[in-house]
Amino acid sequence: MELSIKNIFNKIKETEILTEPFDHLVIDNLLPDYFYKKLAKEIEDESFSNYPRAPYGNQERYGVDITDYPSFKSSGGKIPTKVDDSTYKLLPLNIRFFVDLFLENKEDFYSLLCSKLPTTRIQDDYFFHINMTKDHVNYEIGPHTDDIQNIFTMLYYTPETDVNKELAALRVSTEETMQPKQIIDFIPNRLIIFPPSKPNEGRPPTWHAVDRLSNKLVGTRNSFQMFMYSR
Repeated sequence: MELSIKNIFNKIKETEILTEPFDHLVIDNLLPDYFYKKLAKEIEDESFSNYPRAPYGNQERYGVDITDYPSFKSSGGKIPTKVDDSTYKLLPLNIRFFVDLFLENKEDFYSLLCSKLPTTRIQDDYFFHINMTKDHVNYEIGPHTDDIQNIFTMLYYTPETDVNKELAALRVSTEETMQPKQIIDFIPNRLIIFPPSKPNEGRPPTWHAVDRLSNKLVGTRNSFQMFMYSR
């Protein structure tokens, strides 16, 4: 497969919506294998200590904001999408190409998501946030549905192998107790997309969580996280 935004969008268009436990997409092999291998190696080899650490997540998560989410928050959600210059200038070649591909086509990407996964949160004005993360041993995040400001959540998994596929999986449910629950394994080149919903919002609530990463974790849990926030 050729690496192009058209091919990426076509994969999303052609992916069947999974309705249990709530509407979501699981797109495997999002990027061509030759490019994915380079991207995954870059994020694995990159020392995140060279980057400003994002001001959220627990001690075991090192997040790096590629778009300027802190300025977006401090502005009260008023600024448009822009990169965080202190981070962006440090990005290696393939990570930067991946980010640019989505940022340069963000309007078409948003339109595609709106048509594929309609939600009452959709509005014309939004901030497209992209970060990259490395989660270490003892990282966990309890059941949550995502903030009311969040229109779409996109989790792109970028491990080099599937050695942590079950240990670092995402649990999803419509109940805060996570019962019944479903598991989405943490495997290479997998994109998960869903429109968040809180309880009593008119749609099944989107509870999701990651269990504590034990010392059986090999390396780190690497991913890109992308969000469309209402402005």
